[in-house]
Amino acid sequence: MRIDLNSISLNNVEREEKPKKAGNKSANAPSVEDKTSLSSDALSTSSLEAQVMAMPEVRHDKVEALRQQVQSGQYKVDADQIAKAILKYNK
Repeated sequence: MRIDLNSISLNNVEREEKPKKAGNKSANAPSVEDKTSLSSDALSTSSLEAQVMAMPEVRHDKVEALRQQVQSGQYKVDADQIAKAILKYNK
């Protein structure tokens, strides 16, 4: 599954907007300033996204190695490991 983060714009990491005037507020009301900022986590996420997008969806070398093991009869399935994994994820 791929995650599309293209909609996130990192050009505006920290952006300040001018205060907006409310329609029905009195002239003596304090002005409110909107401020938006993204943490360094957003930058890290962008870096991780680039790494994931660069990876192939199928690891052909792994698939081929397993295919050869199965065809030659060398691939052994440990039933206990499979049962433990099933139980672990069905809690």
